[in-house]
Amino acid sequence: MASFQARLVLATIMLLAMSGCTSPPPRPKESERPSTASLRSELRCEDAWEGNPTAAPGAPTAEGISSLAWLGSPPNYSWPIDNETKGQAYRALDGSPLGAWKAPITVAAGSGELDISVISPADAQIVVAAGTEWESNQALRQGQLKLPGSYTIHACDSRLSQFPGMILVRKPSCVVIKVTNPAGKSSTVSVPMYGAKCM
Repeated sequence: MASFQARLVLATIMLLAMSGCTSPPPRPKESERPSTASLRSELRCEDAWEGNPTAAPGAPTAEGISSLAWLGSPPNYSWPIDNETKGQAYRALDGSPLGAWKAPITVAAGSGELDISVISPADAQIVVAAGTEWESNQALRQGQLKLPGSYTIHACDSRLSQFPGMILVRKPSCVVIKVTNPAGKSSTVSVPMYGAKCM
């Protein structure tokens, strides 16, 4: 009987030891991992920053969208960005360095559905985000989002609205932004970035 009890105690100890050493669950295969999130490409009136922006008469404008930032990045911005006085460093999704310039846009009341995109250079990008997303999305701040090639913005019917955003470049560039109105008419704005000139 004593030897049976000893064997029982030994078996219990072994079971307890084994239960604490279970192997971790298998890692998901590459194809099963979630894909990188994308920034939304369609924004509505309620996605704008709260408050009522005021119009800026000197801001470059295209089909109801304007931005003082479209005058170009500050004169001290230069390439490469090796300190904070030379620009806003950012990272592309692939980890490569980008230069950023915060470029919120203001949308005129009643402008309808507007499309905005970068048409040159091919490696420049524009960010237009919802106000809440701009404030809270860490992936956006860290360059971990896939960015749309273009954005559709639904203007507010009776008030100006403003959306946060950025222009991103891989080198000094004249960034050409195109805005298309509901009738299909397009206008462009050329934004000098990081010391580039727009002719």
